[in-house]
Amino acid sequence: MGRQSSQGIARIPRLLAATLAAAALLAGLAGCAGPTNGTQTASSASGDHGSSAQGQDSPQQGPVSTLRDADGNGRLASSLSAYIDEVLADPYVSDYERPFLEQAKKEGWVSTTIYEKVWSDYKTCMVDHGFPEPKIERFPNGMMDIMQHAVGTDEQEERWRDAYADCYLRFSHVQGLYGQQQGNPNLYANVDEAVVDCMRREGVVPPSYTVKDFNDGQTLLQTEGWTDAKDKLGYDFGDARVRGCKAAQAGRQAAPTTPWSTSGRSWRGY
Repeated sequence: MGRQSSQGIARIPRLLAATLAAAALLAGLAGCAGPTNGTQTASSASGDHGSSAQGQDSPQQGPVSTLRDADGNGRLASSLSAYIDEVLADPYVSDYERPFLEQAKKEGWVSTTIYEKVWSDYKTCMVDHGFPEPKIERFPNGMMDIMQHAVGTDEQEERWRDAYADCYLRFSHVQGLYGQQQGNPNLYANVDEAVVDCMRREGVVPPSYTVKDFNDGQTLLQTEGWTDAKDKLGYDFGDARVRGCKAAQAGRQAAPTTPWSTSGRSWRGY
């Protein structure tokens, strides 16, 4: 590991992005608002927010995003191109990221140039908000994530969260699309299945490793704690390839109350 936070330093979980997104932009994702007991079902992972809310606009919540919904085969879409179309049709795509998504549609994928551009703009945006340039970590699969920031006063933290929401959420669809492209080429709608498939392809777990094995490991982390459970997971939680697989799905966890940290600090794996 060696990368865990010390006193005064907080890892930045992608959880915050999901929480802020649910609160500020993705109010239509009603299924993301409730508490979680630390487990995730196939229904919640695939974006099943309840049949009464699917595909309907709510005057209180706004339009419903369907980006997490599974098709009849348990996939987000039939192809990456089809998924790009779905992303472009999402009512919460920002004006900033739309040109990048339209370029991705023309090219058939999110290029490294686009991905590096939005993250470069993120760093500039945070600096423009008065914060030091954030440190970005890049995983073997190309995914990027924020490494850490120093914890300040409540007022400073609120300022940081506001800046983060402004600077990150404007390209969250590009981040999510790139994550599926790099970490979930089979476009599994179930987040656990996507992470496990990625880990198998990266060679960090054997082909026989299953979603049940993964979830059993998360349960051990919850019940026994990190120190006692880390050697029973069947994989190295701190392996950069594992963290890259989880980072690729970080924006799609079922509920924003589920802990997430690509750094391995949180015991819930995505």
